[in-house]
Amino acid sequence: MASPIRKDLDFSNRLILVVDDDDPTRMLLTDLCESSNFRVVAAADGNEAIEKIVEHQPDLVLLDLMMPRRDGFSVLKWAREDERFTDLPIIILTAMGEMDGKIRGMELGADDFVTKPFKLIELHTRMNSALMVREYRRRLFDAEAELAQFRVVDPVTGAGTYSQLKAGLDAELARSRRYGRPAACLLFGFDDYPGLRYKLGRDACDAYLTRLFQGVLTCLRSADRLFRIDSDEFVLLLPETDLAGGKLVAQRILDVMKDIVAEGVERRQGVTVRCGGAVFPADTVRTSEDLLREANKSYRALEPAGRQLF
Repeated sequence: MASPIRKDLDFSNRLILVVDDDDPTRMLLTDLCESSNFRVVAAADGNEAIEKIVEHQPDLVLLDLMMPRRDGFSVLKWAREDERFTDLPIIILTAMGEMDGKIRGMELGADDFVTKPFKLIELHTRMNSALMVREYRRRLFDAEAELAQFRVVDPVTGAGTYSQLKAGLDAELARSRRYGRPAACLLFGFDDYPGLRYKLGRDACDAYLTRLFQGVLTCLRSADRLFRIDSDEFVLLLPETDLAGGKLVAQRILDVMKDIVAEGVERRQGVTVRCGGAVFPADTVRTSEDLLREANKSYRALEPAGRQLF
C-alpha cells in the first residue's frame, strides 16, 4: 500500500541534469525524463556537468561514470565536497556488471544507480525515490529547527537560548545557500550588567530586560529570531537581509534600547548599548560559526559608546 504522505509530493517540472558523453544515450535519457514531465538540461562531460550544476542548480543529476576529460567519479566527489550540493540527489549510470563502479559510487556518496540499458519505469521510480528522500530530509531538518524554538526559552525575556542558537544559524545558512539569498547576524547588548543589577536590584533589572526585549521585537519581522546568549548579550538572526538591511535594523535596535529606561528603587540608571554584526555570504563567512565569530569581532571592536559596526 502506498504511503498517504506521498500524495502531496509532486515532482513534475523538477529540473534534471543528464550527463553522458554518448549522444544517443544522452538524447534517450532526455526524452525519457521529458516524457515523465521533468525539465532537462544536458552535459556531455564532467567539466560541463560541473558548470551546469553551478549555473542551473538542478534538483537531480543522472551521471554517467565513464567520460572523457573528467569522469563521473570526479564530478560526484566534487559535489559531495561542496557544501552547496551535499544534498543534491545524484544517480549514477552504470553498464551491466560494473560492480566496482557501483561500490566506488556508493563510497563517494551516490544516492542510487541505474543500469544501462534503461527502462522507463525503473528510471522514473528511482528518480522519484531520490527526490522523495531529499524532500523528507529537508522537511525533517525544518521540523527539527522549528521544534528547537519551543524546547527552552529564556525565562526573563522569552528569547531563544544559547543551546538553540547553533541549530538556528545552521538552518538559516542552509536556506541561504539553497536559494542564493543573504542572511545577517547581529550581536547587541549593554555594558556592566553586574553593576546594573546591583544598582537596580534583581526584580527591577529583570523588568528592564523584559521591556528591552519587547522593544526590540517591535523592530523585527516574524521570520527574525532573537536569542539571549549571556546575561548582557543577545544575538539576532535576520533571514533575507543584506549588509544595508542589517545596518538599518541595528540602528533601529540602538534607538529603541536608548529610549527604554532602567528604573531602580532610588533613581533611573543610564545604560550604554552597542551593536555589531556580520552578513552571509562574505569572504570570511562560510559557516554559522564564522558568521557568529565575525559578528562578535565587530561587537568587541566597539568602544562602549552606543554605536554600531559592521
